[in-house]
Amino acid sequence: MKSMLRTVVSVFVLASTILACGSQAPATAASDVVGTAVAGTQQSQALAQATVNSNTLTAMPATPTPGPTVEYVNLTEEELAALIDEAVAEAVAATEQATTAVTYTTTDDAVTSEEVVYVYDYYYYADYYVEYAEDLMAEYYTLYADLATDMIVELNAIESELSQLNDTLTSIDSSLQEISSTLEQGLAVAEESIAKLEDAAQQAQTNAQEMQTQAQDMISVLQSEQQGRVDQLSQIQPDNIPTDKIAALQSAFDFVDFAKNAMGDNKLSRDELTKLAQLGKNAQAGFANFGGADRPGGPDLNQFSGRFDEITTQLARGQMPQARGNVNQFESSLGSRPAGGPSLPGGSGGPGPRPGG
Repeated sequence: MKSMLRTVVSVFVLASTILACGSQAPATAASDVVGTAVAGTQQSQALAQATVNSNTLTAMPATPTPGPTVEYVNLTEEELAALIDEAVAEAVAATEQATTAVTYTTTDDAVTSEEVVYVYDYYYYADYYVEYAEDLMAEYYTLYADLATDMIVELNAIESELSQLNDTLTSIDSSLQEISSTLEQGLAVAEESIAKLEDAAQQAQTNAQEMQTQAQDMISVLQSEQQGRVDQLSQIQPDNIPTDKIAALQSAFDFVDFAKNAMGDNKLSRDELTKLAQLGKNAQAGFANFGGADRPGGPDLNQFSGRFDEITTQLARGQMPQARGNVNQFESSLGSRPAGGPSLPGGSGGPGPRPGG
C-alpha cells in the first residue's frame, strides 16, 4: 500500500520555512500586503488547519510497537483480543481523520503539493493501524483457531471489513500519487482527479463506520464463548476412576503430562481441552476416594483436589501463561511419581490417545 517513492515533509517544517522567509522579506506597501494576503488566502488557511490537525494527531496515543517486542504467547486470549479491539478502534479513528483531511483540502476544488503532504500524514497513520490489526488477528488465528469458534467467525467478519478499508486507503494513495505527479509537472489538477480522491475518502469513511459496527461486540463474543467452554467442561463426569491411592496419584501425573504435552506448541484444541478435563475429573474422583493420608506424615492428596478444575478453567478461558505456571507448580507439589514411571496420557495406568489424537 505504501509507495516507496513518496517523500514526506512535515507540515510544521513547511509552515516554519514559509514564516521564516516572510520575516526576511523587505517591507512592502500596505496595498501590496493586502493583495498578497488575498492571493494567498487559500494556502494560508490550509497551512493553518494543517497545523491544528497535526497538533491533534500528535496528541493521540503513541503508536504501538508490535512484532518482536511483543511475545504474543505470553498474553492471554483476552489480552490479545483487547489489543485487536484497540487496533481496530485506532484504525477507524485514523481513517476518519484522513477522510476529514481530504474533505478539507478539496473544499476549494484545488489541491496543492503542501496539502498532498498534509493528507499523507493522516493516511500513513490509518494505514499503520489497519496493518497492525491484521497482524494481531493473524496471531490470534495461529494461537486459538483450534479452540475458538464464535470468535473466529467474528474476526473473519472484521477482517473482511479491514480488507475493504485497506482497498479504499489504497485508492486514496493512488489518487494522491496521481495528483502529486500532476503538480510536479507544473500542471493544474483536473477536477476528475479531485473527484476520485473525494470518492475514495467517502468510501473509506463508510468502510470505517461499518467496521466499527462489526467490531463493537467482539469482546462480549469472546467472554461469552469462554464461559461456554467452562460450562461445557463442568458437565463432564468421571469415566475411569482410580481404584487405589497409587493409581489416584498416577492419574494426577497423567493429567500433568497431558497438559504439558498439549501446551507444548503454545496452542490448544477443543479436543485436547475436553480430554484434559476428562483426565482431571477422573483424577479428582480418585483423590476424593483415596486422597487422605493413610499413615502419619503420609501425603494428603485431598488438598490438591481443586487444582484439576482450576487448570482446565484457566485453559478454557485462554489463560495459557497462568495455566502453564499452575501445571508446573502442581507437578512439583505432587512429589515423587509412583514406581514404574508415568503412564501414557490417556488415563490411569494404561495406554490412551495422545494430545490431538
